[in-house]
Amino acid sequence: MILCNHPFSSCNPLPHSLYTFQLLQQINQGPYSQQPPSLYRNVPNVLWWFTTCGASGPRGPTQAQCDSAYYNTNVSVTVEKEGPLRGVQVWKVPATNQYLISAYGAAGGKGAKNHKKRSHGVFISAIFQLEKDELLYILVGQQGEDACPGGNVQTQKICLGESSLIEEDYKLKKDLKDWAGGGGGGGGATFICTDGVFEPLLIAAGGGGKAYLRGQDSSLDDVPLEQFENNTAVPGVNGRTGAAGGGGGWKDTTLFPQSGKSLLEGGEGGQACPQSLAKLQWATSGGFGGGGGACTSGGGGGGYKGGHVSDVDDITADGQYGVSFVNPAGEIFLHPLAAMESHGDVEIQVYLNCSHCHSGNCKRHLDTTLPICICEMGAVLASDNVTCIGNRWKGHLPLPLLLAVVTVIVVLGMALACGSLSIGKEHFWLVLVYSFLLLY
Repeated sequence: MILCNHPFSSCNPLPHSLYTFQLLQQINQGPYSQQPPSLYRNVPNVLWWFTTCGASGPRGPTQAQCDSAYYNTNVSVTVEKEGPLRGVQVWKVPATNQYLISAYGAAGGKGAKNHKKRSHGVFISAIFQLEKDELLYILVGQQGEDACPGGNVQTQKICLGESSLIEEDYKLKKDLKDWAGGGGGGGGATFICTDGVFEPLLIAAGGGGKAYLRGQDSSLDDVPLEQFENNTAVPGVNGRTGAAGGGGGWKDTTLFPQSGKSLLEGGEGGQACPQSLAKLQWATSGGFGGGGGACTSGGGGGGYKGGHVSDVDDITADGQYGVSFVNPAGEIFLHPLAAMESHGDVEIQVYLNCSHCHSGNCKRHLDTTLPICICEMGAVLASDNVTCIGNRWKGHLPLPLLLAVVTVIVVLGMALACGSLSIGKEHFWLVLVYSFLLLY
């Protein structure tokens, strides 16, 4: 579930790269989070950032798009040109090390009259030991397509609220055979896989597409949003398909054109359902990464297991989220959170292990990239570069001093109120502060 009061909530989302930097620094690096993210990003050979390279829709980027997107950065990839992995980016690990891999799945598309809020893509992060020259296959999930602004005059009128053709027909006939369409496509999952035996390391699920209308009580809303698997023995299957397409999984066979394809089938997003294309030409596809195509109901999000959709073309039935995955060979760093409002991305950085530090906090030296232990306020780093010394109060006043300050405040306050002091009110606070400093 999305926690609006959570310190890392997506309710007021930051740009995705900045969001991850602030998130990781606050959790793992303490005061270093106050440093500008650009300083940390510019450290060479420490962090690599992978995007959709400007691609959108059901198919992935080309080599030319990624060459342009990564120009003048430290990222270099080979993009698969053909076969089942077309559009997948291949990256060579530069050195043997522990790496923190953070992945965002893509958000789902908005419905024609259900556009206030889209289903966020899932963020998940884990630590893996990677070997020099090992190849990682990275599919960055793309956002499910929105129903609006529409592709013709009739659908544009619906998007503008000038036509209620679909809902009026639905009220009369209780079906949508004649006027289907207007849901959003499911968001694509983001996959990171290894070569050799080719198995998933980390999968961040995509968000489900929104239905044409917002439902008041939808049974699909009761399904937990941020599920994940960590057992490779569990089958990575596609989501259930109805009129809209279920999300694609890790390894399954797609039977319908509106279904999102599993990764090992190519990971393409599903097409809009045939009936929506036939009448109103709603061409609302799922995103690359297995997003399901929309009908009047929303498409399912991609994932290790794809998200389900409604069995019937319900005008208020949103597609479900996919299921994320963490390989048991890794150590989960942050559990899944629904956080991404657009396309997915991947951030890989050399893991900064601060466990040897007395404070548990450290930052990376900007020149050597080695970890430097940092201490809490009031303490300094000892000559061993590990231990913190001099922090007598551990971040708060000791109880005897606190009681003394309170006593002074009470006594002076009562004296002033009774008029027994000859000083004016304008001097009272100066006396109070001076007393506190003497006690300090």
